[in-house]
Amino acid sequence: MKNRDVVAEYCDEWVRWCQTRSFYMRPASSGTLGRLQPSKVGREPNARNHPDMQYFNMAVHTLADMKKWKGKFLAFKAYYVGDAALAKQAAAALGISERTYYYHVKSFGQAAYSMSHSIKKAHEAMAAPALPPEPPPAPVLHQLGSFIPPA
Repeated sequence: MKNRDVVAEYCDEWVRWCQTRSFYMRPASSGTLGRLQPSKVGREPNARNHPDMQYFNMAVHTLADMKKWKGKFLAFKAYYVGDAALAKQAAAALGISERTYYYHVKSFGQAAYSMSHSIKKAHEAMAAPALPPEPPPAPVLHQLGSFIPPA
């Protein structure tokens, strides 16, 4: 597929976006050696505030809640939120081959990317201004010129 590189870059940007907004996703748990190392102290990350990233985030979490996508989400999360260098171990933990693992990562990313566009369109349709209300009918004058309010 032509846009796999675009989707992968979008997923990488989503990870940086989530790190700056730590309440969207907890960081992956580290192993024993990772806990022994000193914590990273310094300036907090500040990713670019992409206007459509919120829709991608909604799509990722929506797909994660769907039973059909649960296994692919675990591979996606292990790759992007965990350590991508440990693909073989992550695939073994999920009980799939390494090739299937990468397929799950890519297909979940593509599905989330596609769904984010649908969510954005739905949001824009719901947020579009409603038609202005019709003006009230003009008052009707009685034959003698007295005012009769409209019914």
